[in-house]
Amino acid sequence: MRYFYNVVSGGSRQTLSGDGFDRLITETTHSPLLRRRRSKVILSRIRLLSILCLLAFPIGILPDLIAFDTPTVATLAISRGLIAFLFLSLFFGIGNGETIRDAYRALAIFFAILLTFQGLSQPLLGLNTPSAISGITTAGYVLFPFLIVVCIGIFPLTVKESFLTLVLFAVAQILILIVLPEQGDPYQRLGILISLLAAGILCGFSAISQLLYMASLVDQASVDALTNCFSRNSGEEIVDVQYKIAKREGSPLAMVFVDLDDFKSINDKNGHEAGDKVLATAADHILRNGRESDIVIRWGGEEFLLLLPNTDLEGAVKSVRRLKNTGLGTRPDGAFLTASFGIVEMQEADVSNWPTLVDLADDQMYFAKSHGGNEISVYESPTPESTPQQAEG
Repeated sequence: MRYFYNVVSGGSRQTLSGDGFDRLITETTHSPLLRRRRSKVILSRIRLLSILCLLAFPIGILPDLIAFDTPTVATLAISRGLIAFLFLSLFFGIGNGETIRDAYRALAIFFAILLTFQGLSQPLLGLNTPSAISGITTAGYVLFPFLIVVCIGIFPLTVKESFLTLVLFAVAQILILIVLPEQGDPYQRLGILISLLAAGILCGFSAISQLLYMASLVDQASVDALTNCFSRNSGEEIVDVQYKIAKREGSPLAMVFVDLDDFKSINDKNGHEAGDKVLATAADHILRNGRESDIVIRWGGEEFLLLLPNTDLEGAVKSVRRLKNTGLGTRPDGAFLTASFGIVEMQEADVSNWPTLVDLADDQMYFAKSHGGNEISVYESPTPESTPQQAEG
């Protein structure tokens, strides 16, 4: 496994861990930011390929006129028109999709359209072996399956996704071979199928390499080097993604704003190097306290923003209390490092956008800090019996 990883990564310095080999296997270990970037790349490439196919399939009628008789050309023209219409629908159907589900759906439709054309044309023409090639036009139809399988290498896919795509492609090719006229050497058919699978494996390798390269770029651009948390710029994109997901699914989303207490005095008295060390230690404690699905963002200076997907207020408070009790490390003088925490939950706050949610969490953090720090303040919707701010030790 380590050798395979090194080959794919080109000797990358990334370790063989959850951030390395594991995310090549399945997308479940991908960060929200990587999912979104990968989805956008897949969808943008499908849009481009849809436009190219929309132009190419109608143009293909011209060589058909030279190579085939009139009834065959008419049938092929109808098939090409249908395929062009399907690609046009796919282009506009993608819309502004940006989730991995949108990407999966678009990928499935894209390959289904190409396989549909193969399934319509090859049985009609009876072109299933190299011996049937009599010119450029017939060669194009015989080699069309290879064009389909090459498309796998265009997209950044995991090992699991590449394998499933290749399996479905192989099943489709077997079904098409079954409906082809009984002519030609069966060993030639088997040879073509094996060649297609070999080409698919190579293209799958290319797709996996693309994924690793993309993941490396996302890591370099999105992770704060000092704290190993997401940076502010990438963090805002992640917040946007998580907010949209929670809004669409009606699931809870808790947000915690963390500000280290009296951090400026550490830099003033002990220097920035000591302050960086304290900050890195605090970030490590925050990261280890959360679940795998929790997201930690260095919002600025000594401030952190914690995103807790599928977590209500009670769960968020428990998580913050656990962190508070465990501690964030020590100051250079040996005293315990403390922080002020502001907690808000999206369903409870009932806000229309994520910046407002961040502002509410920030307000709660300042409310806790104004009470001496080392406090937890929880936002609750204002009612006649309660106020929206509540501080606890």
